Amino acid sequence: MKKVLPAFLIVIMAVIRLSAGEVRQLTLDNGMVVILKENHSTPMVSSIVCVRAGSKFEDESNNGFTHFLEHLLFDGTKNLDRIELNEGFKDHGGYINAFTQKDLTGYLFVIPSEFAEYALKTQADQLFDSTLPESEFPKERKIVIEEIKKDTDDPDYIADTFFDSLIYRGTAYARPVLGHEDVISTIPREKVLAYYKKRYVPNNMIALFIGDFKMDEFAKLVDKYYGAPPAGKLPHIDARFNPSPPYGNKIYSTEYPGKTTKIHIVFPAPMYNEADYYAFDMLTQILDSGESSPLYKALAGGDQPLVDDMSIYLESTSDFSLLHFTASTNNPENVRRIVMLTDRALSSLSEMPLKKDQLRRIVVKNKTDKIYLEEKLHYYGILQAPMLVNFGFGYIQSYVDNLSRVEPKNIRETARKYFAGKKYLAMAVIPSSPEEN
Repeated sequence: MKKVLPAFLIVIMAVIRLSAGEVRQLTLDNGMVVILKENHSTPMVSSIVCVRAGSKFEDESNNGFTHFLEHLLFDGTKNLDRIELNEGFKDHGGYINAFTQKDLTGYLFVIPSEFAEYALKTQADQLFDSTLPESEFPKERKIVIEEIKKDTDDPDYIADTFFDSLIYRGTAYARPVLGHEDVISTIPREKVLAYYKKRYVPNNMIALFIGDFKMDEFAKLVDKYYGAPPAGKLPHIDARFNPSPPYGNKIYSTEYPGKTTKIHIVFPAPMYNEADYYAFDMLTQILDSGESSPLYKALAGGDQPLVDDMSIYLESTSDFSLLHFTASTNNPENVRRIVMLTDRALSSLSEMPLKKDQLRRIVVKNKTDKIYLEEKLHYYGILQAPMLVNFGFGYIQSYVDNLSRVEPKNIRETARKYFAGKKYLAMAVIPSSPEEN
């Protein structure tokens, strides 16, 4: 029997065929990698430029420099003062922003396509010719320190810090992105400037431009503005990035000032370039599929569910892969049983009955999610940034096709390989008593 796509998907794919255009990857003479992706559905252009700079590349003496520097890059360049830089995009009907993660800093804009050259020129100026004015340091210090204080007073942040200290122990991934107040309050400009000059070189960047432009003309503009700065000497990386969680039967726990008990369990997972990766990824999506998930049935089904909410996700970087299970419960006495049932459910996945239709539905969902996301321009760039930096654009382009090749037997074999050995790290944070709060 011939399979027929749902009507809504046929319509969406037809629209995409009309709006989507050429995709091209370039490497400029200075080493900057650029992906250009036409999308003519709206008269807008979006950019995401990813710098390989983040807390992963810091040490204890400069933890927080990357995020602090991100703030400073909005305070003026050799050609524009702070107001001209920020208000200029608004005056052209555009939007400019940035974000810092553990392994990258992303700079983005969205602007009407008629002002694309203005945006390219201005963003390149921001990236390569910011002046980091000394007069702006007190203001930015105050803002960042307030962010740090807000985080350290947040029970969720306290819980995540405890989990991270075990999951990523001994590696740079355990460091907070925002850094610490004592470092931020004493950062000397010359050290931030040296960090900027070392990290913000074009051959340490990868960029994605998506939107309503003509490929050849736009490529020339990108080369004109982003290809002009010279390549730099790439910084030496001497940190150890591969976590070794303390796997075992012990449940690590601590108290925190929250209202619910949080459970976090971590399992080893295959790297993105290993043969088992896509089968494992598919398995993760099955486990996170709501009421049909065997984990949901074990923990949240029935008249007396053990958890109030739960999720499972695959964390993949160029350094490691880990499977994360998180849940919350109002009864801390449930922790041991939740860990036991989670381990039991995953250990039995190798016998799980699966049909190709189940896998096909997941592939279709990924296809439609990709279609919807590509229409949101800068959100597409933000969500794809980690994959761009860690795996390259080829991974993004081929992801759905690789996922569609997974067979039920591949999933069962992968489950047997990764879950039969009962290898996991289990953690919990439990509400402290009212007196302690």
